[in-house]
Amino acid sequence: MTDSLHSTAAVTNLPTAPYPGLRPFQERDAAVFFGRRRQYVRMLNILRREHFVAVVGTSGCGKSSLVRAGLL
Repeated sequence: MTDSLHSTAAVTNLPTAPYPGLRPFQERDAAVFFGRRRQYVRMLNILRREHFVAVVGTSGCGKSSLVRAGLL
Protein backbone atom coordinates (compact mmCIF):
# COMPACT_ATOMS: atom_id res chain seq x y z
CA MET A 1 0.00 0.00 0.00
CA THR A 2 2.79 2.43 0.84
CA ASP A 3 4.54 1.76 -2.50
CA SER A 4 1.45 2.68 -4.50
CA LEU A 5 1.08 5.93 -2.55
CA HIS A 6 4.69 6.89 -3.31
CA SER A 7 4.35 6.11 -7.00
CA THR A 8 1.15 8.16 -7.24
CA ALA A 9 2.90 11.09 -5.59
CA ALA A 10 5.82 10.75 -7.98
CA VAL A 11 3.53 10.81 -11.00
CA THR A 12 1.70 13.92 -9.82
CA ASN A 13 5.03 15.78 -9.42
CA LEU A 14 6.01 15.30 -13.06
CA PRO A 15 6.44 18.48 -15.12
CA THR A 16 3.75 19.31 -17.64
CA ALA A 17 4.26 18.19 -21.22
CA PRO A 18 6.26 20.64 -23.37
CA TYR A 19 3.59 20.69 -26.07
CA PRO A 20 0.18 22.36 -26.02
CA GLY A 21 -1.78 19.46 -27.49
CA LEU A 22 -3.84 20.30 -30.56
CA ARG A 23 -3.71 24.07 -30.18
CA PRO A 24 -0.83 25.96 -31.81
CA PHE A 25 2.05 27.26 -29.73
CA GLN A 26 1.63 30.88 -28.63
CA GLU A 27 4.13 33.62 -27.76
CA ARG A 28 3.98 32.52 -24.12
CA ASP A 29 5.16 29.04 -25.20
CA ALA A 30 8.39 30.29 -26.81
CA ALA A 31 10.54 28.86 -24.00
CA VAL A 32 9.42 25.31 -24.82
CA PHE A 33 9.22 25.77 -28.61
CA PHE A 34 12.34 24.25 -30.10
CA GLY A 35 13.62 22.35 -33.12
CA ARG A 36 12.66 24.92 -35.77
CA ARG A 37 15.36 27.54 -35.20
CA ARG A 38 16.72 27.32 -38.75
CA GLN A 39 13.24 28.00 -40.13
CA TYR A 40 12.45 31.03 -38.00
CA VAL A 41 15.93 32.53 -38.48
CA ARG A 42 15.39 32.21 -42.21
CA MET A 43 11.98 33.88 -41.87
CA LEU A 44 13.54 36.75 -39.89
CA ASN A 45 16.19 37.26 -42.56
CA ILE A 46 13.53 37.37 -45.29
CA LEU A 47 11.44 39.82 -43.25
CA ARG A 48 14.42 42.12 -42.79
CA ARG A 49 14.88 42.29 -46.57
CA GLU A 50 11.35 42.00 -47.92
CA HIS A 51 9.06 43.08 -45.03
CA PHE A 52 6.73 40.20 -45.96
CA VAL A 53 6.98 36.45 -45.82
CA ALA A 54 4.30 33.91 -46.73
CA VAL A 55 4.16 30.83 -44.50
CA VAL A 56 2.68 28.03 -46.57
CA GLY A 57 2.28 24.34 -45.75
CA THR A 58 -0.15 21.53 -45.25
CA SER A 59 -2.74 21.61 -42.51
CA GLY A 60 -1.26 20.73 -39.12
CA CYS A 61 2.40 21.09 -40.09
CA GLY A 62 3.04 23.85 -37.54
CA LYS A 63 2.74 27.10 -39.50
CA SER A 64 0.89 28.95 -36.73
CA SER A 65 3.23 27.60 -34.06
CA LEU A 66 6.28 28.66 -36.06
CA VAL A 67 4.97 32.20 -36.43
CA ARG A 68 3.52 32.62 -32.93
CA ALA A 69 6.17 30.95 -30.78
CA GLY A 70 9.19 31.12 -33.07
CA LEU A 71 8.90 34.43 -34.84
CA LEU A 72 6.91 36.69 -32.52
